[in-house]
Amino acid sequence: MTVPDTPFSRLAQRLEQGELIEASYEIDAWLANAPDDPHALTARAWLLRLLGRHGEAAPLVERAHVQAPDFAPTLLELARLAWLSDDSQRAHASYEAWYKAWHEAWCEARHEARHEDAAHRTAEDASAAFDEWVALLHATGQYGLAAQVAARWCDACPELARPWFQQGFSHQMNNALQPALAAYQRAQALDSDYPTLLNNIGALHESLGEHDVALRFCNEAIRVDAADFRAWTNASNAWLALREPYRASIAAARARTLAPDYAPALLAHSNALKEFQQWDAALEPLVHLAKIGVADAKIQWSIAMLQLLRGDYGNGLINHEARWRGSSEMQALQPLPPEQHWNGEDLAGKTLLVWGEQGFGDVFQFVRFVPLIAERVRAAGGTLIYCCVAQLLPLLSRSLAHLGLQIVPHDAPQLPYFDRHLPLASAPLVLGITLDNLPAPRAYLQADAAGVAGWRERLARTGGLKVGLVWSGSRGHKRNPLRAMPPANYAHAFRGLSGVEFVSLQVDGQDELATMAAEGLPVTDYTADLRSFDDTAALISSLDLVITVCTSVAHLSGALGAPTWLLLDVCPHWVWMLERSDSPWYPSVTIYRQPAYREWGPVVERVAADLRRQIEG
Repeated sequence: MTVPDTPFSRLAQRLEQGELIEASYEIDAWLANAPDDPHALTARAWLLRLLGRHGEAAPLVERAHVQAPDFAPTLLELARLAWLSDDSQRAHASYEAWYKAWHEAWCEARHEARHEDAAHRTAEDASAAFDEWVALLHATGQYGLAAQVAARWCDACPELARPWFQQGFSHQMNNALQPALAAYQRAQALDSDYPTLLNNIGALHESLGEHDVALRFCNEAIRVDAADFRAWTNASNAWLALREPYRASIAAARARTLAPDYAPALLAHSNALKEFQQWDAALEPLVHLAKIGVADAKIQWSIAMLQLLRGDYGNGLINHEARWRGSSEMQALQPLPPEQHWNGEDLAGKTLLVWGEQGFGDVFQFVRFVPLIAERVRAAGGTLIYCCVAQLLPLLSRSLAHLGLQIVPHDAPQLPYFDRHLPLASAPLVLGITLDNLPAPRAYLQADAAGVAGWRERLARTGGLKVGLVWSGSRGHKRNPLRAMPPANYAHAFRGLSGVEFVSLQVDGQDELATMAAEGLPVTDYTADLRSFDDTAALISSLDLVITVCTSVAHLSGALGAPTWLLLDVCPHWVWMLERSDSPWYPSVTIYRQPAYREWGPVVERVAADLRRQIEG
């Protein structure tokens, strides 16, 4: 950045090399001869900043800026001092002004062959400023802007690994994964031993779902530096995604040992321990992070899941509010204005909008609270409006008709006026719900009577017990491979049973139906006629029993009061709690749990035995 052979450049070199005492004498002498020289004032401000005397440095650099508004070092000092005073907006603007002034000088030097060496030195000298600027934008969460700044740095210093690394990291934090990978590959070509590069590439491949590739890079990072706690953490995450919780737990334990307060390591260890049903041990590292004040929304959300799973609704529902930023499934959602959020205040003369913000299963679970909210609003003399997902409008309009409230679909051109709003999943917190006062009527959703009659007529054409089957939740759900039942397991367990007709409730399971048929279990398939959850509700209500894994159908069936046998993996959704075979949320649900990680065999054996007894009894 500096120009060779000037008083300022010589002082800059001293300051950069830590020769502060010598620089101080030279600056004093310069200012004695030229007290208003902007370059000398900038040098003094630089020295004072290095000595921690920011309040004294600021007016000097302001004076220098007035006299030499385009002097790049002055603009850089303005940026640094603004950042130190927590004025990130002004700091960024000053870095922009610095870049403009610096870039003009650099371009001029580049285009003159005799200044080629000077241009190269100028670019390398500017690296520290670029690095600071990127760090500022990272600290303020402006990762897209940081990537743009890093791209300018790469243009100035294409032969250096660090600008490419910073560009890759900025893209990675902005979830622009392919540009991040391209930048990282440039950095790796320039310096294969660049610190944390292998680990970051591994983490990037993990984000892309390429777990084997991610693990390869993490293991290479560990080989280079066995004390790289970030690489151990990312290796743990990769092992867990590859369904190797034991290896994941070892890697996470090593990361924790190396960095006892590193939140991602403790979260990774907690996630691995949950697969072994070590609930106390899984909660401990997260509580530790909360106690030392480094628990972010993701940690708070993970704490909530464990607290609610264990029935601690008093604390769990409070932490459940971290879902907006802590749950990966909800980060793309935009909540309504927080200043209008209803926290239980008086609603006299007010209109409250309750709205469902999550998936179908969550709506079926939490809509039970709408009657309680309606009672509170009516008693206060207010008005209640319920906004639901458009696909559920027929089912919920029928089920809530007795409340006399207005129901609007989520895709309405404009929401009606409201004074306060409440996300549906926040209702239990506002209502003070615990396990002791949890409303759990046997049925609170109502299927279409004509639809139920039609299904019963169709099903009566064949004899036997009518049992609905679901073997998979949403195919894109991160945990679905663990929640889902391999269809062949159903076939092997149920194919010898007589006196029962199995009916598919799996709307996307045609290929798997063929697999089960080939394994000796024919399943009747009416799913082509299921155009909505209202149709599914009518079919469920005409069956004798539903056997399902954890998915929206389980909640729908339970909310309809239909006999439901729920098959759970070792780390279930919090609503199903632990150990118990019943559900405080759904009286008609019976739970069958895996005894150990990925062991579905004992589950379907117990289900088949109970089903046989029901057929015979």
